[in-house]
Amino acid sequence: MTLKKQCLIVKSLQVLTLSTLMALPSQAIETNFSLHQGSESNTQGISLTISDSISRGSNFYWNVGYSYLDDVKVEWNQSDLFFKVDTVDAIISYRYKPRSYNQTMKNFTFEYQLGATMALTENKFIWPELNEEKYFSETNDINAMLGFNVHYDMSKNTSVNVGFRYHPSFSEFEDITSLYFGFTYKFGNQFGY
Repeated sequence: MTLKKQCLIVKSLQVLTLSTLMALPSQAIETNFSLHQGSESNTQGISLTISDSISRGSNFYWNVGYSYLDDVKVEWNQSDLFFKVDTVDAIISYRYKPRSYNQTMKNFTFEYQLGATMALTENKFIWPELNEEKYFSETNDINAMLGFNVHYDMSKNTSVNVGFRYHPSFSEFEDITSLYFGFTYKFGNQFGY
């Protein structure tokens, strides 16, 4: 795929995402910033996400974001190689808020996530002696993602969250798992909180 065609695809996705965000009826836009720690000790990263409920009072949410992981390990040719992975994430999630008389439990929300990530980086290893290249991920690779998240409301507009993301098969990296800690700020009307 040529660079010009790749740029056109990325620009088209950006326009589609922005127009979708503008067309959806906003209930309570949320912004989230999270720090990630991968299952490998060196793997760390960040993610920025925008979320909103699909409809008023719904427990289903859409999430669009950007994620970056550094030092993602892959084993190849009896060597450990480390790469950076940038993705654009599109996630649908279901949030469950337990009903309880316990004041502390009322502040918790459990979120189950299913989504897809599109790679923004190309990761390849060049073997100069053999004039050979090995691609571990290419720009625009799309991979599945599963996640679980626990929110704890600090106030009506702010919450902290912990969770994990799991990519069962991320291009040639096999599986990637990360735990994260984040902060969420909610804008707009607060339905269901």
